[in-house]
Amino acid sequence: MSESNIPQNTSRPNDEIDIFEFCSRIWVAFKNFLINIKDLIVSFIIFLIRKSLWIVTFAVIGMILGYVFHSFSTKGYISSIEGETGGIDNTVIIDHINKLNQVKGKPSLLANYLGMSIDQVIAINYIKACYGIDINRDGKWDYVDLKNSYNPKDTMQRRVPSFVHIRISVNDESILPILRKSLLQYINNNTYIQVLFKIDREQKLALIKELDKEIEKITKLQEARIKKESNTVDIGQLLVAGTDQTRLFYEDLLSLYSQKQSIQKNLEVSDEIITVIQDLIPLEFEEHSVIKLMAIFGGIMIILGIFCSLIWKNRKRILELIKEDTKK
Repeated sequence: MSESNIPQNTSRPNDEIDIFEFCSRIWVAFKNFLINIKDLIVSFIIFLIRKSLWIVTFAVIGMILGYVFHSFSTKGYISSIEGETGGIDNTVIIDHINKLNQVKGKPSLLANYLGMSIDQVIAINYIKACYGIDINRDGKWDYVDLKNSYNPKDTMQRRVPSFVHIRISVNDESILPILRKSLLQYINNNTYIQVLFKIDREQKLALIKELDKEIEKITKLQEARIKKESNTVDIGQLLVAGTDQTRLFYEDLLSLYSQKQSIQKNLEVSDEIITVIQDLIPLEFEEHSVIKLMAIFGGIMIILGIFCSLIWKNRKRILELIKEDTKK
């Protein structure tokens, strides 16, 4: 018998049976997994019911502790200032503001920086400057990076180079107006920042002068060209032949005027080192509310209660193990 007469698919029925059996085993394993999950959940619920006395007792103790802690803790009221830094990179100003937290533990030094009394700076919990993050590349901030989570490798977002968010936490709202004035003075009185601001304004004024010169040159060139062509051709030919060139002149002029107006607008708006766009407004909520503290302490005490109940249930076995260990 030749090799061509040998059957080629003798193993197919067995393969089909194996696949069916494999799928059946997977389904059985999956059902057993769901059953085990269900049994685990039921067992956990039964365990919680049995330990409900421990859980409720410790939860109540935790809530009481949270309320007591809140009563004796320092309350924090949050407020903020949002501003634009004009031509100065906001990194310089943000770093300068955040240095205040480095001396928070030295009230006399912080009072000297801000020009406030020691009693007033003691009421400050923290002062933090943050960046605005642009996530759609339109040049405007979409959210404030309060947690400093910005990732420079993420090309989908970037820091807005002129926006500053100053977040303030105090335990006495009455110092907010004084703190606002002192904080802006602290920024404006910095010598390095003053130099950067002065250089930026001088460069912008110099650029306006150069733009004026270019506008004057193009205007004279346009007038000279129109005058020259009007002497050599009639008006109809001039209108047809000079349309494209005249359009180029007007486009250049409009571009230069647009640049000049943008710089002038920036100079008028940013006439200070930092321009406040949203002033300091006290908020109505506490930084650590009584409900939040009661929930935190209650949750911790519930876990502790479950742990204590297990120890109490197995106390005899635990004592025996301790005795055995001491005898060794």
